[in-house]
Amino acid sequence: MDLELRGKTAIITGGSKGIGRAAALRFVQEGASVLICARGKEALDEAAAAARNAVEGARVEIAVANLTKSEDIRRVVEQAASAFGHIDILVNNAGSARPGEFLKITDEMWQEDFELKFFGYVRMAREVTPHMARRHSGTIVNVIGTGGLRPSAGYMVGGAANAALNHFTKALADEGAKHGVRVVGINPGPILTERLQLFTERASRGRDLDEVYSRMTPLCRPGKPEEVGDLIAFLASPRAAFIHSANITIDGGANPGLMG
Repeated sequence: MDLELRGKTAIITGGSKGIGRAAALRFVQEGASVLICARGKEALDEAAAAARNAVEGARVEIAVANLTKSEDIRRVVEQAASAFGHIDILVNNAGSARPGEFLKITDEMWQEDFELKFFGYVRMAREVTPHMARRHSGTIVNVIGTGGLRPSAGYMVGGAANAALNHFTKALADEGAKHGVRVVGINPGPILTERLQLFTERASRGRDLDEVYSRMTPLCRPGKPEEVGDLIAFLASPRAAFIHSANITIDGGANPGLMG
């Protein structure tokens, strides 16, 4: 299916690894131009090279940025607008929050994680929206996580940030509709990124890793970054033009609740 993304432009935060990298590759395969940003230049260079190797003539910009800093956010958006002429799509994907025991997580830890995972999304959306509003066209995809749907004592900071982002996504959709900007959210469950692999190895305590992975979802496996990247590309595309203000779960059935 042609997603009608040829000629579109996208900013993907956290675009050097995992879900962000997979989404960037899918976008360039569909003919879109992308700017990927992250903190590490080496990983950004590797992701950009992979995209260019996969698609001849792929148009990929990189930006080293810390999305807890407003000046970096402004610089990323200005670079994309200058390079591409306009911004069609924002994929908010950067950042994660730490797990841990409630009594051991300090105020500073809570604030640090919210600065990146929650306020990073808010600030990026606020910076990009005027560019989209001027053309009365654009899509924002917030990659959130099922931690906001399944409260856990061991993932309290991340779950709280994700719950807030699910709310923010729907509220931003209400605002965005006034300006022709469509907003959707994605709640991935266990996805086999480097981060999940690291956590699984630490927590396995000698158990067979394949067995641990098989217990993560009713489908007996974690998801693949490419599966989430495909969903992001679809939701950002004109093919999904009537999907708005939705938070869509992709977790292999791991969340048994009625919501999400």
